[in-house]
Amino acid sequence: MRDKHVFAYLYLLGCLLPSLRKAITASEFKLDGDYLIGGLFDIHHVSGAYPHYKPEAITCAREQLILSSYRRFQVMRFSVDEINNSTNLLPDVTLGYEIFDHCSDIQNFPGIFNLISDNKFIYPLEEMSKNVSKVIAVVGTYTSTETLTVAPLFMMDLIPMVSYGAASSAFSRKQIFPSFLRTVHPNKDVIEVVYNILQNFNWRWVSFLYSEGDYGKDGLDLFMKKIKDTEICLAYTKGLDKNTEHSLLFKQLEAQRVNIIIVFAPEWTAEALIKAAIKQNVTNKVWIAGDAWSLHMQLPKENGIRNIGTVLGVAEPKIAIPGFNDFIFSSKAQPQHDNNSEEMFCNQVCNCPDVTAEDIINADPSFNFPVYSAVYAIAHALHNALQCGTGRCNKPVSVQPHV
Repeated sequence: MRDKHVFAYLYLLGCLLPSLRKAITASEFKLDGDYLIGGLFDIHHVSGAYPHYKPEAITCAREQLILSSYRRFQVMRFSVDEINNSTNLLPDVTLGYEIFDHCSDIQNFPGIFNLISDNKFIYPLEEMSKNVSKVIAVVGTYTSTETLTVAPLFMMDLIPMVSYGAASSAFSRKQIFPSFLRTVHPNKDVIEVVYNILQNFNWRWVSFLYSEGDYGKDGLDLFMKKIKDTEICLAYTKGLDKNTEHSLLFKQLEAQRVNIIIVFAPEWTAEALIKAAIKQNVTNKVWIAGDAWSLHMQLPKENGIRNIGTVLGVAEPKIAIPGFNDFIFSSKAQPQHDNNSEEMFCNQVCNCPDVTAEDIINADPSFNFPVYSAVYAIAHALHNALQCGTGRCNKPVSVQPHV
């Protein structure tokens, strides 16, 4: 049987980051508990291709910090802390977590292998009755492309993967993603709202700008199907990435006399577009923002933002999470220290000591409640599996991820 085992020697990928062990709170990425939940958050983001000359893991902490994603990361920590302090949900049972910074679509596999392993071994061919993973479920990932890349590894052993942001239509296919769940609206719901906005204002000559990737291309495909056989005409489309020449894009929009611009892209892509529009003195347009950037907190503060026209946004309801702000202030008040005595696994460090509690609280709150809901969905499922009642759970019950 041992020749069937896939050895996951993750250290060969250069995952230990001794130079980045400084200035990290011990409980930020790891927490012990009776049952472990995995977490995948793109706290940092790699924009574009990452040059490398040998197989190696990317060091996320060197990349651009995404403050809204760091906030979502903290929401997961808060949710677990709240559940552990509850006397009703999972009484006398503690949840733990192991979270990874998932900053790249294709170079974050060490963290995934860590989550699906058991004592550093991966058993893809073992019977379902055996423990095949260190985690009972995983919260994440954020984007559709990230999720499409890593989800098959979790589906292999039916490990529940509860995404808080992956909205692509592909994940509705249960025969391919049997243990995938999500707490966010799929793209078709957002496109439906966009379509209703166009109908309500009788806008017929529109453009659709989308991010190059599974999320954006799925949105474009759904939109084109939605407006088929209607009076709405798609006058211009353009995929956006870090190399987009915005000045040429705006000239093409002017040439087509398009004033209605739908932007279906993540916040970092939309941010670059809107800042370029301000710089290029684009005026009197109607911008329809998808839910991935409609609640962006910094763009409304940009000088000249009012000149670009009117911005309408499609967004999930902004739901306050009681106690979260207090948790952040308390967490940030804890002294940070060197972890020289502890081997930190790759991409389990933020390296962002300048981020304050106020920065986190004032960050874009998009997809915060879906993170909160994802953790609670897992906790309630475990509560039922352990046959928990008043004040106690049936701990001798064996709980596997697929149960």
